Amino acid sequence: MARGKGLREDLERVRAHVDALFEDALVESGYGGRGERPPGTWSPPVDVLETEDAFWLYAELPGVPRESIELQVEGARLVLSGRRDPPAEAAGFLRMERSYGAFRRVFDLAATVDGSAVSARFERGVLEVRVPKAPSGRAIAVKEGG
Repeated sequence: MARGKGLREDLERVRAHVDALFEDALVESGYGGRGERPPGTWSPPVDVLETEDAFWLYAELPGVPRESIELQVEGARLVLSGRRDPPAEAAGFLRMERSYGAFRRVFDLAATVDGSAVSARFERGVLEVRVPKAPSGRAIAVKEGG
């Protein structure tokens, strides 16, 4: 593994940890335990993997209907959003630890991507997304002047 890639992974872990600390500090919760969040403030766990020709994203989305999942590619950025609604019986819960509501995750990818070739598969509550990298260069023919 290249040194730069390992450093990038370490920085990404630190960034995710700092984001979680800010979220815990800024989200007001009436739920006494640390780490518990009110409904509607969830962020599904996601793994992002980079290969030579693509980025792969794996998101855990149990209970999220396929129809409510949205993916958008904006330049080198992938946006994942959707919604998980609580069961109809939610008003009668004695304890509610799972979070519900809308979510939005944004991933800045480290290379230009081919947005027209993105593919996604949703099976057993896991979303798998393949984001191919765009070719890094192309040959340019030089014509004779005259």
